[in-house]
Amino acid sequence: MSESMKLIQNRNTILVKLLWFFFMADLIAIFTVNSKVEVVYTFIGFSAIVGLCLLIPLSALILYCKNHAITMYSIITAFYIYIVYLIMSNPSLVNYLFLLLGIMICFFYQDGKLIVLSSIASILLLGYFYTTQFSIIVESMTKFDVIYFILFIIFSAILYGYYARFTNRLWLKVFSEVKEKEEALHSAQEHFQAFFMYNNDAMVVVDLLGNVINVNPAYERIYGWKKEDILGEFLPSIPETHIKEAKQRFCRVEKGERIIGFETVDICKDGTLIHVEITISPICDQFGKVIALSEICRDITERKATEELLRQRDKLVLAGEMAAGVAHEVRNPLTSLNGFIQLIHETDSKHRTYTTIMLSELKRINDIVGEFLLLAKPQSLHMEIGLLEKVLSDVTLLFKTEGALNNISISLEPFQEPAYIQGDTNQLKQVFINLLKNSLEAMPNGGKIIITPKTTEDGFVDIFIKDNGVGISKALLSKIQEPFFTTKEKGTGLGLVIIQNILHQHQGSFVIYDSKINEGTTVRVRLPVINIS
Repeated sequence: MSESMKLIQNRNTILVKLLWFFFMADLIAIFTVNSKVEVVYTFIGFSAIVGLCLLIPLSALILYCKNHAITMYSIITAFYIYIVYLIMSNPSLVNYLFLLLGIMICFFYQDGKLIVLSSIASILLLGYFYTTQFSIIVESMTKFDVIYFILFIIFSAILYGYYARFTNRLWLKVFSEVKEKEEALHSAQEHFQAFFMYNNDAMVVVDLLGNVINVNPAYERIYGWKKEDILGEFLPSIPETHIKEAKQRFCRVEKGERIIGFETVDICKDGTLIHVEITISPICDQFGKVIALSEICRDITERKATEELLRQRDKLVLAGEMAAGVAHEVRNPLTSLNGFIQLIHETDSKHRTYTTIMLSELKRINDIVGEFLLLAKPQSLHMEIGLLEKVLSDVTLLFKTEGALNNISISLEPFQEPAYIQGDTNQLKQVFINLLKNSLEAMPNGGKIIITPKTTEDGFVDIFIKDNGVGISKALLSKIQEPFFTTKEKGTGLGLVIIQNILHQHQGSFVIYDSKINEGTTVRVRLPVINIS
């Protein structure tokens, strides 16, 4: 049963009880006021019969009728029938006033249509009896009619009293429910606000066109834009190349779909690209219509880097296993081959041009095998404490002559403070030799190499090696550190892999810090420093 039907049922019950009370009070008033006993008994008898014929069926309807609207209309109709009977049997002025009670009863139901119908019925009945019984009404007025006026006032007061009580109960119930819902809404808002404001994942609310409505502090921290700078603007963290795909996702969510755990690339205010995992959900109004979209963005850049590192480690393990098998199988016959060609080279001058090329290529093969062996079985470390500046000075001096021959200047900037490291000096020299060799090869037309040391606050020293060579394209940057990948005609693709292995053994790291085509490359080597007291 609906709430409106329950209200009508309650009002029906109250009104039938009131009508029983009014009926009994009216009979008592008639008996009290009239002095003619035979008239009184006759009138009371007919009134009782008519009243009971109306009230008993109404009481039955209250108990058994499931359609409470029918009961409501039956109560109003029965009331008017009884009032018409009173007026016709006793056409006194006060009985006409009771026609107004019909309007009051309808007002009790708070039903506009019922009030209008009751008002029309009261007006028509008043008009009819006024024109047909006016003289009778005037002549029948006595001083005892004041009793009926008082009775009318009492009936009205009781009716309005019940109405006020009923209304107050409803208001209290409504107020209580509203308060409970307000508290529940406030609690939900607080939970949402706490979730929105203190979530470590970036959260953004956009309209159906992708324009920003709200962002949380995590969004500002991760992407760099302030909330007030992007409100009303199209979501700026979407790269231009991905805008079309993003709008297609928005259209899918607008149709009611949810996108969960979608991996993509976003852009920060400083131009940095980050890997994110996004979840997009629709925000609906009370009618279920999608009015906005919420997007949760989780920065998975570190996770991606870790996954890439694990893949690289797997490749290194595989490369080491391959190197161990291949190098030993190749080096022994290679030594024999090299000896015989060297003998031919020294004794047969006619074929010396060919043997020279062959010896050069054999040397290259031998160098590759050497790198394979170094990758497969790294040499044992001879750890000792030394100055990193001394290591860099030795390597720089080693390349000074070669650099001058190729019109390349190599400069080592001074350290701000002594940087002591614990490591294998020879292997660390190999790291910087490989890096300087790469820089020299990247500048066939000459240039400049600058080595800049910088001490960090967390106990490391960064060595930046910057050249102004040919640079590396973005497409190659993601592959350049993979085993066996090389852009050089005679490269093995193992140089950077060996660098990574050596630095890993020294708790250090290596990254290509920056590279632009035809502008040069900057790499960074990071090593832990130790305090010498």
